[in-house]
Amino acid sequence: MSHISKKSPIVEVFSAASVNGNVTEVQKADYNESVKLIKELASNPNPMNLYELNQIVAYTVDNVIDVKLNYINHIAEVKNTDFNERPKFKTRTEQVKAYWQSIGATPDASKIGYKYSDLKIEELSAIVSAEWAEIAAGRYDFAELIRDVTNQFEQKVAQKVQSTLYTTFSGLSSPNFASGSGVVAGSFDPLLVAMQRFGRCAIVGDLAALQKLTALTGFGASTTPAVSNGIMDEYNSNGIIGTYKGASVVKLDNPYSGLTGFSTVLDQGYVYIVPVMDDASKTLKVQFAGSVMPMQGQDLNDRSYKMRFDKHVGAGLVDARHTFAVYEDTSL
Repeated sequence: MSHISKKSPIVEVFSAASVNGNVTEVQKADYNESVKLIKELASNPNPMNLYELNQIVAYTVDNVIDVKLNYINHIAEVKNTDFNERPKFKTRTEQVKAYWQSIGATPDASKIGYKYSDLKIEELSAIVSAEWAEIAAGRYDFAELIRDVTNQFEQKVAQKVQSTLYTTFSGLSSPNFASGSGVVAGSFDPLLVAMQRFGRCAIVGDLAALQKLTALTGFGASTTPAVSNGIMDEYNSNGIIGTYKGASVVKLDNPYSGLTGFSTVLDQGYVYIVPVMDDASKTLKVQFAGSVMPMQGQDLNDRSYKMRFDKHVGAGLVDARHTFAVYEDTSL
């Protein structure tokens, strides 16, 4: 196999399968060929083949993170940097001011101002152990390994962003934070109106919470007024309405966590109201420092093959007027 990179066909095939789930017949054929190639590499577990397998997993994880976590760019200023870079994030602090005055007088001077902040970087890691006999016999499922590592890294980053937001916003009040049992118009709408003063907004959240917006339009009530066919079609097709009081409604992917039970990766009750803003006005900052770093080796004690994957990530909020709102449905 030639040198592996993020653009290698086998990496792109596994990335597409991880992102899309449902694939075309052509893509399915490519995926089956890629799985076959993975098994061929694993059935001859020499150092070069094992190194290439390790690289395929790492690059696939990076590709999937780029796509599945793209929504973070809408709510945060995101920097993708080299491993050792520690950039300063710029936040607007001052603006030019105008004054009414007598003709010929001199107004107070004002300026455009910014402050610069850095982030604490943490390491997200996973170590995978595989029996050597399974690899040597070509029975080890590297395709499953790729799915597991990509899912875990995506979910852990999403949880990190959620906890960073909630830690700060739960201590704030309207118009940045409100809560209620269900999505209560009297609490939710003031947040939306406040954020819409910044410009066009999106309402982002879990399906369980977003479905409750539908009732606020009057749809489904016993005394409901006539609603448009468009609203009914959106609801019947997607389970949610597409727009609420001028803001687009966007569903987050929120799968079950682990292999047992029905706990979701993200809290189902959080709804985010996100204005379209320039990066300097976003108070949530996220940095991805470098690519996923792979390591691999054989344990001398039990001959097991171990693979390690690390990603450096930072997330934080800067002190400023928060151009963002969080509503918590406490019933979920």
